[in-house]
Amino acid sequence: MTAPLTFRPAVACAPGTVYSLLAECYAEILDKTLQDKLRQFDHEVFAAPDTVGACAFISFVSDVAVGFLSYDPRQGPAVGIVGHNGVLPVFQRRGYGTQQILEILRRLTACRFICARVSTSEHPFFAPARRMYEKCGFRPSRRIPGGNQNPHDIVQYEKLLTT
Repeated sequence: MTAPLTFRPAVACAPGTVYSLLAECYAEILDKTLQDKLRQFDHEVFAAPDTVGACAFISFVSDVAVGFLSYDPRQGPAVGIVGHNGVLPVFQRRGYGTQQILEILRRLTACRFICARVSTSEHPFFAPARRMYEKCGFRPSRRIPGGNQNPHDIVQYEKLLTT
């Protein structure tokens, strides 16, 4: 049985922690563009602890960080957006990603959001994420065609939330 996760605010850690965790989660596909986006997100988490930082968490088993999760409430109360999330490769395939998504859904439901939305790429790297979202009750709602810089379509998923 997978150990239950605990969640701590990312801002309780040092700047750079969010980048390090996400870069390791995405190491297989990490390129310069993604590195820059993740560094910028890390900066935003720590520069705005009462907004962006308040919606960013690190997941732990005991005192060992296993992943990262975040959400964006700015489209609320209609829609809460699942943000960057990932589980470190050494801890993958143990149900931690599902626990993280369920925690985001719990928080969005507690804040009375009507719908949760998440987007991910059709790149083969993200196949486990797509299966996990569907396991958590998300359904495909929209497809955004890829372009020249990213040949893979983006799949958007939605889940109605009940209180």
